[in-house]
Amino acid sequence: MVFPTNLQNTLEQIVERANAAGGGIRVILLSTAEGVPLGRVYSSADQASPLDEEVLSNIESTWAPASKQFPLLNMGKEVKVVTAIYDNRTIFHVYQAPVVVTLLVGMNANLGAVRSTAIPLLKEVLEPLCATLLNSLAPAQVDQQGYYQ
Repeated sequence: MVFPTNLQNTLEQIVERANAAGGGIRVILLSTAEGVPLGRVYSSADQASPLDEEVLSNIESTWAPASKQFPLLNMGKEVKVVTAIYDNRTIFHVYQAPVVVTLLVGMNANLGAVRSTAIPLLKEVLEPLCATLLNSLAPAQVDQQGYYQ
């Protein structure tokens, strides 16, 4: 999906702002809670080592649907951000019904810059998109999607 130009530009500015503070964001993936990709925003500084398309697709289709499992683990509606730290990168999943935002950051990233700068800005910028998607869902689906509202 191609975002409207103003949304794409704003998301790119958020990536650059966080990266200026050491955030090390390589890509932002937006998908539904079912894992359907909505769009991606790449860091302009990360053109030298592109990310594997298969890995990105797997993250979207495998990790985003996991957001629906947190209520079953008695984590309730309180879980809004999940951080997974691996040897070579860190993944943040931000749940903002019905959208799951996944941020892939490098291994030397300033995680505080991502959490304090990028994530609050992303939530604010994506609020109209989330509201539009929620309004377009049938009433029965809204109840199913409402874990993270």
